[in-house]
Amino acid sequence: MSDARTQGRVHYGIARVDLHLPGNHSLKAKRTSLRRAEAALADQLGASVAEVGAQDRWQRAIIGIAFAASTATGVDRALERITVVLERDPRVEVLAITDLADHLDADEGEQLPPGHPAS
Repeated sequence: MSDARTQGRVHYGIARVDLHLPGNHSLKAKRTSLRRAEAALADQLGASVAEVGAQDRWQRAIIGIAFAASTATGVDRALERITVVLERDPRVEVLAITDLADHLDADEGEQLPPGHPAS
């Protein structure tokens, strides 16, 4: 699917993941668990991750995850693997995931200014 219609298309996926972190008894322990989870998602899936909710709770977290790829298949595979990657750590339980995948097309009238290195 690499014809002229898909040149410059950006496929992206985002997910909201509700986590239970049962072994934590302080916010410091929670942050350590989240850092490990964020690193695993970044290393194994190329994801960007941010804690977006439940910041004041020791054993709960809500994280936002984002991916970008040149194909829809790449994004779909990454979204499908979130739970597997997170639950490799026995201290992390995924309670719920909401995700979305879509794409942005290059503007048909998009033009680079004269003299731009990519033109």
